[in-house]
Amino acid sequence: MRAAAAQIDPSGGGGGGAPPAKSRLKRLFERQLLRVSPAERLPSVADKDESEPSSVCLDGMVRSFLEDGGGERTAAAPPRCCNCFHGGEASDDDDDLLSPTDSTLAATSDAAETIKGLVHCATLRERNLLADVSTMVAHHRAAGARKRDLLRLVAESLRAAGHDAAVCVSRWEKSSSHPKGEHAYIDVILAAGASERAELERVLVDVDFRSEFEVARPTKAYRAVVQRLPAVFVGKEDRLRLLVAAAADAARASLKKRGLHLPPWRKPEYMRAKWLSAYERDVPLPPPPPATTTPTAVASAGELAVDGEGGGLNN
Repeated sequence: MRAAAAQIDPSGGGGGGAPPAKSRLKRLFERQLLRVSPAERLPSVADKDESEPSSVCLDGMVRSFLEDGGGERTAAAPPRCCNCFHGGEASDDDDDLLSPTDSTLAATSDAAETIKGLVHCATLRERNLLADVSTMVAHHRAAGARKRDLLRLVAESLRAAGHDAAVCVSRWEKSSSHPKGEHAYIDVILAAGASERAELERVLVDVDFRSEFEVARPTKAYRAVVQRLPAVFVGKEDRLRLLVAAAADAARASLKKRGLHLPPWRKPEYMRAKWLSAYERDVPLPPPPPATTTPTAVASAGELAVDGEGGGLNN
């Protein structure tokens, strides 16, 4: 009986028989446990009996096994970049990983399409004026003109070319949504038609239009939108209003993506006020006419001369 008991002892301590085969679940657990780093292991695993895994480890092991597809790793999507080491700041690479259905990306895309259709001048007169203004701006900038002096010089060049042009300064008061401010630009009064009785229309000219829409930490998509904006704008108020609205929406989406608030000076109503508020037109006074000598004055001068000569003879 004692010998028989020794033969069937499950511990294998009394006989020389081979130990019992491990279960499939235990082999799977040990294989998965070797793949887990020491830092990820629970501290209680080493203290427990190794004959059976704990429920926590078993749950993690089963999830890992199912994610691996039974030991065969499938092709996974490219990992997203982590900005843990960038202080929470998003990099330009993050913009390429956005889902096409993301709201901010959709808003920027819509703004880009809108601006693309509004960039070109609406009429032939505007295109010709844009070509003249661009040439004048390049010439005066090469000579060192900046800001308000550049506007004054371009307006003078336009008047010398026969245009009714002047520097305009718009001003607006503070409101609940934006502060007060002022902005300078040029307007040109053009005839709407070729006939002399054609109505006059006001065309706005801004020689540094694109820079008005720069924001802090722009996304790659917003930088592309800004590059679509014309560096020199020539057009009427209706086209300008649509351009400002589209660019302001794209700026809001860019700042939201960066986790920033839209500043008051980049809100649509503030941007529109730059060109659509009440303004003063700085029209230079015409030069005084040259002094002319009238026939009466000439005759009077001749009589005085004759009288003087006669008086000299009498004396």
